[in-house]
Amino acid sequence: KPATTFTGRIEAKNKVDLRVRVDGFLEKRLFDEGADVKEGDLLFVIEKGLYQAALDQAKAALETAQATLKLADMDVDRQTQLLQRNVVAQATLDQVTAKQGEARGTMLAQKAALEKAELQLGYTDIKSPISGRIGRASVSVGNFVSPSNSALATIVSQDPIYASFPVTQREMLAVRKEQEANNNGQFVVYIQLADGSRYS
Repeated sequence: KPATTFTGRIEAKNKVDLRVRVDGFLEKRLFDEGADVKEGDLLFVIEKGLYQAALDQAKAALETAQATLKLADMDVDRQTQLLQRNVVAQATLDQVTAKQGEARGTMLAQKAALEKAELQLGYTDIKSPISGRIGRASVSVGNFVSPSNSALATIVSQDPIYASFPVTQREMLAVRKEQEANNNGQFVVYIQLADGSRYS
């Protein structure tokens, strides 16, 4: 059967818009526009000072909360022993047990705050989630960026890549009939480039 020709286009399998997740001034751009980048490559850096300070503060708050909880645990142990010897009333143990629960809650809240601070500091490094070719940067170093900004740049994968082409329903039905007639025979598809050469 003679070959059927379709006009198609080349499409990347993956396309990722790099977006900011925290506010700050763009400090570095670590790639050349139009270059190939690998998954995990550091591409942009947002000023870290504010987020590093928040992380240090969260660490200090967690240490304080852990010390308060440790003291509350010791208080509960002490009051439990005194209650067993009938030296203090049950109400005293109840009070220190309540303070222990409050200290544990504060410690867990500070732990969550530390994890959030670590996450936000991590967002100041913007890395490539895929391997591919990166386009033009939409923001220059020194500008203030925030999550409401448009994408900083776009990465499109280069391998694999799709060649897509439209096929009418009539043509698809004709192909299926021919396959059935040939016991599911295979069809060969070639790609001819714009210069007339055949893609290997």
